[in-house]
Amino acid sequence: MRKTLLLTFCLAISFSLSAQKHKPGSTYYTSSGGLKAGGSLTSIWLDDDVPNRASVDQWRLGFVGGVWTSFPLGKIVSIQPEILYSQFGGKNTLPFPTPDVYSELDIKTDYLSVPVLVKFHVGDLLAVYVGPEFDYLVNAKADVRNNQTTTNQDLKDSLESMNISAVGGIQLNPHGRIFLDLRYLIGTNDIWKSQVGNYYNQAFQATLGLRLWGKKVTVPVPLPPPPPDRDGDGINDINDKCPDVAGLAKYDGCPVPDTDKDGINDEQDKCPQVAGIAKYEGCPVPDTDKDGINDEEDKCPQVPGLARYQGCPVPDTDKDGINDEEDKCPTIAGTPENGGCPAINFKSQNIQFVSGSSTLTAGSKTELDKLVKIMNQEYPDIKIAIEGHTDNTGKPEKNQELSGKRAESVKTYLVSKKVAAERLSATGFGADQPIADNSTAAGKAKNRRVNFKVSQ
Repeated sequence: MRKTLLLTFCLAISFSLSAQKHKPGSTYYTSSGGLKAGGSLTSIWLDDDVPNRASVDQWRLGFVGGVWTSFPLGKIVSIQPEILYSQFGGKNTLPFPTPDVYSELDIKTDYLSVPVLVKFHVGDLLAVYVGPEFDYLVNAKADVRNNQTTTNQDLKDSLESMNISAVGGIQLNPHGRIFLDLRYLIGTNDIWKSQVGNYYNQAFQATLGLRLWGKKVTVPVPLPPPPPDRDGDGINDINDKCPDVAGLAKYDGCPVPDTDKDGINDEQDKCPQVAGIAKYEGCPVPDTDKDGINDEEDKCPQVPGLARYQGCPVPDTDKDGINDEEDKCPTIAGTPENGGCPAINFKSQNIQFVSGSSTLTAGSKTELDKLVKIMNQEYPDIKIAIEGHTDNTGKPEKNQELSGKRAESVKTYLVSKKVAAERLSATGFGADQPIADNSTAAGKAKNRRVNFKVSQ
């Protein structure tokens, strides 16, 4: 599992990185390689399942050296495979040569090692790297001390022929001809499966590298062109504040300015601080009547008006002096007292009912016949809202019902006289809207009424 995770991690890093372009003036190495050599401090790391874990492992010195190559993927990342001769080993107390016999072993192993490293250049003087190392066993011997005697034994057939290690380290002066490598590695698989528990190689290595081939490349910085005059206005670009647009010397090589950005330059613009149009020599469209609507959109440019009437005042269609927005009868001339509707020759106070009922008296019908003539002959376009009212005598709900019935009675009579029903509405208000004092008989009489409101 440790080996699988290591390989997956390294492959994911290397394949997820894309090459980066080098900027002008930057430096980088092409593919390069050389030799390296140094020393290692190694031991055999034992897991908790190895008997006699209380014994202290001892480290031993060894040699490491070989050849290396580097293949850049960009200005930051490179792949560095190596082929090394590596000495490993350590001093341990182990159950050897049989599980019930413990011996002091001085183990010495030689490997042909192939690390494949992904290197990240942090700067010109430092790089860090990680990757796997594949170690192929060449020789393996051990000095065995047991019962005061020491023997030398060949362990090559007892150890695994290949070991895989995880490597991590730093490289100082990675772009130089000579550089220093410092790394740590630890094995990921058991190297001695014939023994109880797991045995892993581990090592600290320090090597000096010598670059024998490959060269350092500096990306050239293109030379600036000689001072040109790109816009051909006779003013070279060094002194031209607008080098890409032909202009005049009096404006430092720029065109005549257009301060208000209306497309008309200031020398021809009569209103250089306010955006306008060519038709008005750079000034905005005028608003003669100052109503906020310019003359080209104003149908009444000499008279202040409203936008919803295209710059004209609110109309008065029937010319009665009351504008249409306030006139309840906008197409029929009327009076302010009637909300713009005509005054009708009709006495609503003559509308009476049989006491306590909604039955019209004969006199009331005579008066209503006048209203029929007005509606059907004089003003065939008006509408009338019939409103019934009572005094406060009796229960409120009874008064409400009675006032509604009386209003409906008036409407029914008018409809019977050929007044269109859709021109009439009837509503009862009971005693809720008195116009006089209900504490007196005269006041109550005034409150028992039917009102007629004209509209169109």
